[in-house]
Amino acid sequence: MPDRPLFTRESALRGSAVIALSIADSTAVPAIAGSVRLFDDSFIPDDGTTRTELLAAETALVGYPAGGYALGDPFDPQAAPLGGAVSTYPIVNVAYASGASVVIGGYWVEEDAAPNNVREVFIYDPPRTLSLVGDGFPIAVQLGYGANASV
Repeated sequence: MPDRPLFTRESALRGSAVIALSIADSTAVPAIAGSVRLFDDSFIPDDGTTRTELLAAETALVGYPAGGYALGDPFDPQAAPLGGAVSTYPIVNVAYASGASVVIGGYWVEEDAAPNNVREVFIYDPPRTLSLVGDGFPIAVQLGYGANASV
């Protein structure tokens, strides 16, 4: 067998909790309030994407809150089926209310504290169009940690 790291179930669950709470934790002093922000499909992120580029492509959806949607505290992490652990945050609901049609290419999760690090970018394929009352979708932010290499 080749060399490989191994995360125990306990370490994966603990690591997942630490990472999740570093993004959103209302009980921390001071509180940590992460956000979910949407970008238009005109932008295609890659592993070199910067927050500045994401901000330039942020949606113009009418009713979209300044600074994005607040990210609630994560639930306790759960063991993932193939190893590691997953932390899930409360659902963020995106809905069209009025105005011009927009096409959402995905979202990013960021910390609220300077320098507002981008912690995850999620790309929609296909992009999601919001153009009529009733259009919308839920976002379930989930972060994995500690998945073990397979042989």
